[in-house]
Amino acid sequence: MTIDALPAAAFEALMHRTGGDVLLLIDPGLRIVRAGGEAGRLAERPAAELTRMSLIAAFGSAALDAVARSAAQSGKPVTGEAELGPEGGRIFEINAVPITGGGLVMWLRDITPLRRLERVRRDFVANISHELRTPLTSIKLLAETVSSGAVDDPVTAAEFALQIEREVDHLAQLVDELLDLTMIESGQTRLSLEPLDPADVVAGVVERIRPVAERRDMTIRALTDTEAEPGARAIGDVARLGQALLNLAHNAVKYSKPGGEIRIGWRAHTGRIRFTVADDGIGVPQAHQSRIFERFYKVDRSRARPEDADERLSNSAGLGLAIVRQIAEAHGGAVGVESVERLGSTFWIEVPRAAPGLEPTA
Repeated sequence: MTIDALPAAAFEALMHRTGGDVLLLIDPGLRIVRAGGEAGRLAERPAAELTRMSLIAAFGSAALDAVARSAAQSGKPVTGEAELGPEGGRIFEINAVPITGGGLVMWLRDITPLRRLERVRRDFVANISHELRTPLTSIKLLAETVSSGAVDDPVTAAEFALQIEREVDHLAQLVDELLDLTMIESGQTRLSLEPLDPADVVAGVVERIRPVAERRDMTIRALTDTEAEPGARAIGDVARLGQALLNLAHNAVKYSKPGGEIRIGWRAHTGRIRFTVADDGIGVPQAHQSRIFERFYKVDRSRARPEDADERLSNSAGLGLAIVRQIAEAHGGAVGVESVERLGSTFWIEVPRAAPGLEPTA
């Protein structure tokens, strides 16, 4: 079959069966003979305007043109990849199949999600390897020093043992957080959603974080939405929602100065309840605010308070805020932050609001 023998109706039928993939008919001179609507959307112009255009002129991709030329010259099917669309925002697998008598049929399959997943996996392996290497190396060196008899002073030996215990605790915390995050992301953790009194949720978090804050000479204050109509309720899992807010409260204590104040509260909005945890600590730079809820993402460690540097580095793997985000999204809600460097931060979690008349659980 020649390229001219491929009826337009058959091409259109194939277009409807590709589920958004791009189909192109190319003549022996490597110019577009026919293109579907998806090709036009990818090239950001009407599909009819692509006719008689070269692949480079239509899509601005040398990689796409190279695959077509290789298939035309060899007379055999050729596959490849190219970044197409505005600023190369999508990755396509290219299949170029020669047609008897000249020309090509080209099928472009969007594999952007697959490549993104592969990148996430690579980043995960690199991050977890880094997080494990530091405590394991420390444990190994401390244990070798003790076992070699180099430490004769019982006080020093006890201090080494305490450091080993701290590193093991960090590893255990890392494993627990990874398991927790994985279960939430995979949907294996079932939420027990029910109407909750926001004031009770806040009070529970305040009670749990208060001893930690008092040890650092900090004040904890609960805030209530005095303008909310009586009976405003949140729809949530009391344990998971409390866990997320407690994570935020722990961060607020860590990143605030002694004598500071942590404010935990809530406000009612149309269709949702927003819980907030505010501090007057070191704040989060604007450049980092869009990424701090990602797994393993950390703001510059040099910004930690000197007196807390060791504790913070040993206890943070960059998973706490990722867990907060996953818990919020599992509720059908969202998270966010408003922060000014050296003035403080306000982290928030929004969850759906219960319909009027629903009573909170006992």
